[in-house]
Amino acid sequence: MSKSDDRAKESCSNYALKKAWKNIGNYHDFDNDEYLDTALKYCSLAIKINPQNAHAYVTRGSVYNEKDYFKRAFRDLNKALSLGLNNEDVYYELGFGHFLCEEFREAINDFSKALIVNPEHYGSWYFRGCAFSAMELYEKAILDLKLARSLDTKDKDTDTRLNQAYLGRGYQHLDAGRNLEAIDDFTQAAKTKDLIMKAYEGRAKAFTNLGRVDEAKADMAKAEYIHEEQEHSKKNRHG
Repeated sequence: MSKSDDRAKESCSNYALKKAWKNIGNYHDFDNDEYLDTALKYCSLAIKINPQNAHAYVTRGSVYNEKDYFKRAFRDLNKALSLGLNNEDVYYELGFGHFLCEEFREAINDFSKALIVNPEHYGSWYFRGCAFSAMELYEKAILDLKLARSLDTKDKDTDTRLNQAYLGRGYQHLDAGRNLEAIDDFTQAAKTKDLIMKAYEGRAKAFTNLGRVDEAKADMAKAEYIHEEQEHSKKNRHG
């Protein structure tokens, strides 16, 4: 095959890949699975035209992750690695697949590789932090999620995950008798609405352990009020 034929094959493969990316973008904009199916077809076409197109394997692997076809995703992503691709995208997608499979150690390893390649890769900091949290390694989770938040200050999910890690670490401090540290973490966790009742309850226990009875009672009253409001809201929703 001539060099011109090689260039034509590469160009056609990349054109099909661009069509796949467009459909992935439409999927994220409109939340329609048909776009993912179309993206898969274009990825497969790109690979058929040029089986050495490593980026096409990564893209198809990311779509397989979205569709929960994890074995297929891992196969494509490892193929991209075998073709010499060494960027944050392939490691991030491997990590994301392992994360969704609740294989947290493997996920952390892959996200760490992505961050070696690109230390400013938001998704890898975020999901590595989530993986650490799932393993109850809250110190590491908090560090990662803080870094993620510094890279994307507008994503509210990062704040929620970070405060969940504070809540988890607060319980660990409480169990270890580190009541002042527990109070600090529960106070941080209380900034997230969905965590506020547990945060007040945890902080009340820490205050009780320190003999600060009035503060403990105040927090328990807040927790009970929130619980009553939630129950009232549930009754209204269910008629």
